[in-house]
Amino acid sequence: MKRNSIFAFSLLVLTALFAVEGLAQEVFEDPDGKYSMSLPSGWLGIVNKDGLGRNEVNIVYKNRENGALKVRRIDDADGKMDVMAYADKDESERIRFNPKYDKISLEKFVIGAGKSGALLAYDYFSTSGQPFTGRIYYLRTDEKTLYVLQFTGRKNILGTLRSHTDAIARSFKTK
Repeated sequence: MKRNSIFAFSLLVLTALFAVEGLAQEVFEDPDGKYSMSLPSGWLGIVNKDGLGRNEVNIVYKNRENGALKVRRIDDADGKMDVMAYADKDESERIRFNPKYDKISLEKFVIGAGKSGALLAYDYFSTSGQPFTGRIYYLRTDEKTLYVLQFTGRKNILGTLRSHTDAIARSFKTK
């Protein structure tokens, strides 16, 4: 009886430790001061300088093939165009040309406080023939500006991290 109690208590403590580790977050600040976001445990924000001295931001989940995030800012977005319509247009003009592209969904993405964006989810194959997945979050920050958060990575890893990518997109703040 005592042995079972000790085992159950140990299991409970280990479960709590793993849950706390999964909730640990680090705030990543864009080096150019344009945005910030919270990164769950396992995600790293790495800033390098390119040959011209510009900041190059790489956000990865452990390594680039497991999961990578690229942030794009679109300054000339049509203010009258709905975010869902912009996502549909981006898919037809750019994303669908990935090797073996297979659309999973295009859905509204609730950010909070009455704001919504769009989420495009899809599968594709890398240039080396490996199964990858992608998730693109389209977030309107004002009448003319959209931010596009494009996550890509191995299907068997990034595919299981939907809660992470959703949390990152919801924590995204412009300055």
